[in-house]
Amino acid sequence: MDDIGRLQGHAHVGVPGVELSTGSLGQGLSVAVGIALGAKIRKVDFNIYCLIGDGEMQEGQIWEAAMTAAHHKLDNICVILDGNRVQENGPVAEIKTEEPIAAKWRDFGWQVREVDGHSFQDLISALDEFDTVKGEPFFILAHTVKGKGVSFMEGQAKWHGKAPNKKELAEALAELDQGGAA
Repeated sequence: MDDIGRLQGHAHVGVPGVELSTGSLGQGLSVAVGIALGAKIRKVDFNIYCLIGDGEMQEGQIWEAAMTAAHHKLDNICVILDGNRVQENGPVAEIKTEEPIAAKWRDFGWQVREVDGHSFQDLISALDEFDTVKGEPFFILAHTVKGKGVSFMEGQAKWHGKAPNKKELAEALAELDQGGAA
């Protein structure tokens, strides 16, 4: 890997566990649903995990894939939403409201679990619950804060696709080393 590491803004195929990286177009969920459906048809037992962003949910393709997964009762797929309420162009609610997110996914036929997306314990508990759900796909709404722990990055859309310079990086690492922003 290059000197900026293997976990960049968009994870690259080749990183263990990353089968596809599609950006913000919503295509990842459609691919994940296709893989899940293929596994069911072939009677192969494995789970598919798809991470999406809340800005990405504004794409119609997300909702078509969500309906397809529920229609086929794909209990081998888990979608995890990074619900930080900020997308590249600003606050999600100002661009296109999505609320109530959990209710919409339930209405589309998904089992839904809301968690603190910064709590490993909450995330592990939700993933354990996914293993017990039968007959419907599973959606985890992970409530997060964009840039959590770095005071000048928290909740700021401008950091969506921007890397910090050396000074900003040093400040961010110092804050994170001290337990994050107050």
